[in-house]
Amino acid sequence: MKAILPLCMVLLFGCTQQGQDSVSNDALDAIANAEQCGFGPRPTKPASLQRYAVGYTEDVCVPLSPEQAGVILMGGSTDVDSVFIDKVRPHIQGGNVLVLRTQGEDGYNDYLWHLLQAASVETLLVDSRDKANSEYVSWAVRTAEFIWFAGGDQSTYIANWQDTALQQALHNAYNRGAIIGGTSAGNAILGSVVYNPDGVGSAVSSEVAQDFCHENIKFSPDFLAAPMLANTITDTHFKQRDRMGRLMVFLGHHQPQNLTGIAVSERTAMWVERSGDTEVFGEHEVYIVRADTQSRYQQTRCGQPVQITDLLRYRLVPGDNYQLLRHQSNVSPIRLSLDGDRAQLYSPLNPY
Repeated sequence: MKAILPLCMVLLFGCTQQGQDSVSNDALDAIANAEQCGFGPRPTKPASLQRYAVGYTEDVCVPLSPEQAGVILMGGSTDVDSVFIDKVRPHIQGGNVLVLRTQGEDGYNDYLWHLLQAASVETLLVDSRDKANSEYVSWAVRTAEFIWFAGGDQSTYIANWQDTALQQALHNAYNRGAIIGGTSAGNAILGSVVYNPDGVGSAVSSEVAQDFCHENIKFSPDFLAAPMLANTITDTHFKQRDRMGRLMVFLGHHQPQNLTGIAVSERTAMWVERSGDTEVFGEHEVYIVRADTQSRYQQTRCGQPVQITDLLRYRLVPGDNYQLLRHQSNVSPIRLSLDGDRAQLYSPLNPY
């Protein structure tokens, strides 16, 4: 059980960066004893594991309320400051932030450290299953108050992290009340079905609409296992890259499950509470796409153009909401169809 962070320390972490820098390591040590927090000391880092860190990287003890935690689904391109400020900063109370990726460097460290007024931000490049199974990575995941999956290639995330100690530690962190989120590829791994173009190209709407079993369509099972995201698949860079057609085809591959598609445009984020309530942040839209009793998957055979009629499509902008467990929204949906036999794939012509 994590020791409670004293109110004076919470206030210090909530001050300006100058105020944060003035907190001495001795003062932090008083509340950050890793053994008292219940996780033991930080293990030895594998020599091959690339690590970047800023701030005080011992385990600051922060009490978390799981019922107030959530998941951030971000659509790629420029990050959305407001969702971090409104949702993450007050929840983590100056705790520890962990960024996970398989390639890249420390681009998130200073940004999130200042924006979240966190004790520390640590980025780990976990690019092998051996590293994902290391005690060091498992400890870093379990002790973080906020875990962020950077953009990149979700195929490498699934290949290196699925069914490892990293994944189990992620489930432990979720149950403890950590906020978890990701952008672009980091978003793509958070639904219960993961689009995973491992070894093939990215699925393009105009191409997969021509063949229901196009070679670029591959899926992996649930990675995060968040109950409010059960029976969902996520997509990113959505409107900007015309991914409506591919999402509709993806849903056609999971008809018995009747998946809900959550598709986030660039510079936009969706906050998903554990209750299933959602909130949209940023500049553009989030689209919810799903079938009901009127919807028909008319032609979903390999080698044939896809024909799907009357899916429900909700267009959400900041101020709108969608309840994922009850499928209720303040926004009225339209009916959307796809016909791979036609030059104009969509009806209506503009699905957005």
